[in-house]
Amino acid sequence: MTQTSRTGTGASPRQVASALSFFRVSAIVAGLAMFVLILEMVLKYGMGNDVLTWWSPVHGLIFMIFAAATANLGLKVGWGIGRMVAILLLACIPFVAFVEERRVVREVAPLTS
Repeated sequence: MTQTSRTGTGASPRQVASALSFFRVSAIVAGLAMFVLILEMVLKYGMGNDVLTWWSPVHGLIFMIFAAATANLGLKVGWGIGRMVAILLLACIPFVAFVEERRVVREVAPLTS
């Protein structure tokens, strides 16, 4: 028995589930990494402490992985570029990133079964 696509993009529910899992993990890690980046900036600019200066490039790499996960999921569920960019922009706001992750999961989860 073959699984049929309900997304209109040719992606099977299993592919969407896999992309959603990757998106969820990367979104949570990127959200947590944002808080470490904020801590790094407070330490560096507020207290003159350079202990976490190595974190900025690590955070950048984590965010690029999140951007790839967003594009992967977006292409599988048929989002437009504007929607994907909006998700990435919302992820730049502390706390809002977690709210948006939950909203995306609620929206996309029904496509995985």
